This record gives sequence, C-alpha cells and structure tokens, in this order.
Amino acid sequence: MLRNKTVLKILSLLLAVFLWFYVMGEINPTTSQTIENIPVELLNVDTLDQRDLAIQGGANFSVDIVVEGKRAELNLLDKEKIKATADIFGYEEGENYVPVSVQVPDNVSLKQIKTPKIKVNLEELVSVYKQISVKFTGKTASGTEPGNVTVSPTEIEVKGAKSVVNSVKAVQAEVKASEITDEMKTFTAEPVAVNGNNEPVYDISLSAKSVEVQAALYYTKTVPLNVEVKGTVPEEYEMTDISVPEEISIRGPKDAVEDIKSVTADPVNISKVKASTTLKIQPRLPQGVEVADESKSIGVKIKIKGLSTKSISLSTKNSEIKNVEDGLNAYINTAEVKATVTGSEDLLKDLKASDFKLSIDLKGLKEGNHTVAVDVTSDKKFNSLKISPQKVEITINGQS
Repeated sequence: MLRNKTVLKILSLLLAVFLWFYVMGEINPTTSQTIENIPVELLNVDTLDQRDLAIQGGANFSVDIVVEGKRAELNLLDKEKIKATADIFGYEEGENYVPVSVQVPDNVSLKQIKTPKIKVNLEELVSVYKQISVKFTGKTASGTEPGNVTVSPTEIEVKGAKSVVNSVKAVQAEVKASEITDEMKTFTAEPVAVNGNNEPVYDISLSAKSVEVQAALYYTKTVPLNVEVKGTVPEEYEMTDISVPEEISIRGPKDAVEDIKSVTADPVNISKVKASTTLKIQPRLPQGVEVADESKSIGVKIKIKGLSTKSISLSTKNSEIKNVEDGLNAYINTAEVKATVTGSEDLLKDLKASDFKLSIDLKGLKEGNHTVAVDVTSDKKFNSLKISPQKVEITINGQS
C-alpha cells in the first residue's frame, strides 16, 4: 500500500514537470511584437545654441521597434521602460540622418528598429523682437469696448529656427473682455506666437512666459469727422477717385466722450502720392479719448493712375506770325516742331495736330535771319506740354 502511494507521488511529480514544460514551451512561446511611437530623446541639443543652430519643427521624434520575448513577458512590458536616443552632436546646418539607439528591459530583446535613422533638419538660429498685441475674447456690453490698453513688456523676443520664426506674424496676449470694468485693472496673460492665419506657432521660444495687460471699460460714440485734403497728385499722375470719411467712432470714459460733438483731423497731403492707397488720418482727440476699434482702419482713400504720353509733329506753315513791321515779310525756315504732351489716356487717344495752334511774335525784329520762340497752345487740358525745338529759324525780308 505504501509502495503504491510512493509510485503515485513520483508519477504526479513527473506529470507536473511535464505540464510546466508544456505550458512554458507551448502556452507561453517566444514571440515578437511591434511597439509603435517610442519617443526619441535627442542628446546634446544644448550644443546647437553654441553654434547658432536650431531644429526645424522642434525635437518631437519617435520610432517603431520590434521586440522579442516570451508572450507573458511581452504582455507585461511597460513601454515607458524602453529608451530611444539620438545624438545630434557635430551635425551641421541642413538635412541630417541621425542613427537611433534603443534600450529595452532585460527580459526582452530588441529585434528591429523600423526607422534606424531619423531625419533632423538643422537651420540657422535666429531671433526677432515682436510687439505684443492684446486680443480680447468675448464681448463687452453694447456701446462699450476695452480702452486705455497697455501691455508690459511691450515687445518680446521670438527665437528659433529661421523658417519657423519667419512664419510668426504676431505675438498675442489674450484677455477675457467680460472681466474688464470701468476701473483700470491688471491682468496676467500668456503670450502666444501666431502665424498669418492666426494659428499658434510652436517650436519657438519666447523671452517671457507671461505679460501684464492693463485695460478699462470705455464707452463708444460716433461723431462727424472733418478732414482737410491738401495738395494735388504729381503731374505725371491722374487722380481718378478720392473718398474722405465723414464720421469717426471714438471711445473713452463716459464723461469724456459725452460732450464731444465732432472731431477734426490733421490735414492730409496728397502731393506725394504715386499709387492708389489709403492715407492714415490723425484725429485730434482730447486727453483720455481714443479712436474706437471700428474706426482704427479709416483713412482717405485715393485712386490714381499714371498719365499717358504722346508726341505729335506740328507743321509751322500755318503758324500765326505776329507784329511784323510794315514793309517786311517773314518766312519760317524750320518746317516743324514736336509737341510732347501728358494727360489721361482718354484725352490723348484722339489727339491730332489740328488741336494745336502755333504763333510767333516778331515784335521789334528787322530784316535778316533770327531765332524766335514758338508759342504752342491748345483748347485741350493737358497735364504738361513740351515743345522741341522751342525756337524756330525765320528770315525777314523787305517787300519787293
């Protein structure tokens, strides 16, 4: 009986060992597994600043790897214990392919790095200073808006890869409009670099993580605007249209804007305008009153175009000869002169020689050959008229 029990114990032990080997070999086999998006830590990034270089697009890189091990071990594998690095020491400006090194826990082995090299674009490190603009989110009560707005610091350094920094159009600090009151308040805001589409620009650094914005709730009012336009456009241009705003919206403390009935602006001089444009208006406002947002972009809109030039040959044979002394005859030896005129295209397109009159004044001249100025006139309104030659040769003889 005792012997049978011993045999059974031995058989049970052998069965247990067999089952253990079976489970370890068949149920928990050696296998491989792909792990995606392992972050790559860049080494020696601090050396880039020393060489005036920066990473285009920032330092966010990742790789996919294949690891091998027992299925049970792989199921328990902590992704955060896998470390991927790439050393960028010594690489130069341009496109670089940097090898990636991966370390995995001891209970598994690295079978493959699917992206053995990462592409790192190095650019010139640049910095620019940008004015900080305040962006108010939300709305204030009707007839009011934020005013007396100041920000400190007024500008901020934007630093990073050249192409990224060049994409920064502004640095904004956001403040909730609903929090502004009649009393001046100070707000702390985070500056954000944005591009031309008003989208945040990442992978740059700003010299300040926060700015202080001061603002108060101002009241708005629209009043008549008086603007004097002085001068005329240069003679080689023609003004085709001009638009002068008749109203302006202003803002300020309630008691400051209530008594304002109209606003006068500094005169606007158009004498140097050589292209269609909007000339900025400088309104004369009392202390504490500002131009409201609605009128920030108003100005004198002027449209001009370049004048055309045309040259016409004018025969002198029909010229009017004035003040020939009695008993003398005069003959013009210069056959023609050239009139060069500038004016609108519509005026010049039908212009002809018969539109001009030539005259020569011989007052006080005696017999002989003379050089005399020729006078050319026209009923047409030109911007300029030039004659070549300006003087003609004539001969004065006694009557035979």
